[in-house]
Amino acid sequence: MSLLVLENIVKEYRNQCVLNGVSLRVERGERVALVGPNGAGKTTLLNIAMGLEHSDRGSAVTARNIKVGHLSQDLKDIETTDNKTDTALHYEKVYRLERKLRELEKQMDEQSKNSGSSLYKSLLDEYAKLITRYEAMDGYTVETKIRKILLGLGLRQETLSTPLNRMSGGERMRVAIARILLEEPDLLILDEPTNHLDIQSTEWFESFLKNFKGGILFVSHDRYFLDRVATRVAELEKGSISVRSGNYSNYLAHKKQLSQFVANEQRRLRWTIRNTNEIVQGLKSKGKSKASKSREKEIKKLNDELRKSLGALKKQEHLRKADGPKIRFKKIRHVSKEIAWADNLRKSFGDVTLFSGASFHIRGGERVGIIGPNGCGKTTLVNLLLGNDQNYEGLLRLGGWVKYSYMGQEVLFENDQLTMLQLILSKREIQEREARDYLARFQFYGDEVDKSIQVLSGGERVRLYLACVMLEDADCLILDEPTNHLDMPARDAVEAALKEFKGTIIAVTHDRYYLTHCVGKIFEIENGKITTYEGNYDFYKKVKYGIDEENTEKKESKPAERSSKNTINKKPAVTKSESLEKQRQEIEDQIMDLEDKIKEMEALFDISTPREKYNEYGELLNEVERLYSKWNALI
Repeated sequence: MSLLVLENIVKEYRNQCVLNGVSLRVERGERVALVGPNGAGKTTLLNIAMGLEHSDRGSAVTARNIKVGHLSQDLKDIETTDNKTDTALHYEKVYRLERKLRELEKQMDEQSKNSGSSLYKSLLDEYAKLITRYEAMDGYTVETKIRKILLGLGLRQETLSTPLNRMSGGERMRVAIARILLEEPDLLILDEPTNHLDIQSTEWFESFLKNFKGGILFVSHDRYFLDRVATRVAELEKGSISVRSGNYSNYLAHKKQLSQFVANEQRRLRWTIRNTNEIVQGLKSKGKSKASKSREKEIKKLNDELRKSLGALKKQEHLRKADGPKIRFKKIRHVSKEIAWADNLRKSFGDVTLFSGASFHIRGGERVGIIGPNGCGKTTLVNLLLGNDQNYEGLLRLGGWVKYSYMGQEVLFENDQLTMLQLILSKREIQEREARDYLARFQFYGDEVDKSIQVLSGGERVRLYLACVMLEDADCLILDEPTNHLDMPARDAVEAALKEFKGTIIAVTHDRYYLTHCVGKIFEIENGKITTYEGNYDFYKKVKYGIDEENTEKKESKPAERSSKNTINKKPAVTKSESLEKQRQEIEDQIMDLEDKIKEMEALFDISTPREKYNEYGELLNEVERLYSKWNALI
């Protein structure tokens, strides 16, 4: 059953077509991930699905009599007031109903002496109806249910009674999610639901969504979350949508496979066109105009296939490689043996102790990830390392010889009034043309560089800050949530650059993909302790929880392996593939050698060339054509 049907949605902003004929369905039991670069129209499509925005053309229809839960990026779902009773546990619908019940009880008490009157009977009828609604709403247990959800999402017990206007953005996000889940909707529409959630809360939320019986349409840049939740992936790019079954890794694998097919087809067609051109020239030189014209028509047909058919497929399936910023750090001149260390470190705020008796050691070239629940002291530890907070006990030192660059969770610039171009020119003495070229590497083009910093989006601010960091030529990078606000291409580019960086990286992050692929040591802050794990996130899970992702995948594939006793020793698919690739490469080498000979012969042809040479030339052309046929068969 389709819970949501988006049909041929068209939406334009300032003559720019953001959505151009987008169609998508969400069925009950499906979890559809909406992905794509920033600005592709993901949030716009969600808003149209919710009826918060109107499309220029097309229709958005939800099934009748279903409940829809919506979570927006900017927490419009939950408003803060000065009312001290408006806490995480406060649920307005039940609170309003309870208030009406108390008022009715008071009126009934006043009319109790006239229990036979029509007024008393009408009050009694209304009270019975409200009690039925209250029970249907689970009014008696609603506080217990919302408490359970909030604690699962990582909200601390003491925060449950805190007024919403005194909560952080992350805490309010949890309250918004809890209130949506409490409604028990049939369809969930979620925009970046894991923003502000720590790892533990995200994993609880993942588990909840995987067991959710309704339909889900969600936007996320969290690749771990996409892999564990999505059953279908819909990619928005340049106004069009491409949909594939499976999770995010399946989507990438399918896209890679399709890209390889298109590349092979393009190569095959180009080789065929080139070979046919050679044949045409040979036929023309022999005066066979009829045969050469027939071949020329074939070339035209092949060119059309190359340009139109494959071009349309690339566009339709979004196979053009998404460009991320061109980030590359300079080579480190010297990697220090010692970067930072702590011994018996203690940090408190009043009666609250963040960590006590903590010790750790960071060596040059190490990539450290700092993890832990929200509020445990991760950012505080970074501030202590940077010397911004010196109110602590014990030993803590960041080597005075270490040249470091810092990027905080909230990306701040000294002067937001400057343009991007002015900022870069103030950082280094270079020509304006060089500064423009440099900013282009971070995807700021043309007149964009004259935009004021204060009007930039979160993702643009991160890219600009990284551009400034790279100009500092630091030995050590200290980063607080480095992948926040970045879309997939930008995250991939940042992570690729950080992998190549030979210096030291200390990063606070909830990004499990980053922790798995870019980290070699983990500091976990939990229950007032800092524990060191000498490995990445998968190693951390294996040591702490006994979860081995790699072995789990192997176990899942065991039944297929047992189907044949000799499976372990045989690899027919791999061997055949390698054999075909080797044959194809050998044929390509032969073709190239023959074509070089053909060109050499053509350069020597003149009126004195003997007939035997033309015969030899014809035989070479025939041999090339035969090899192409063989090569095409292998492809």
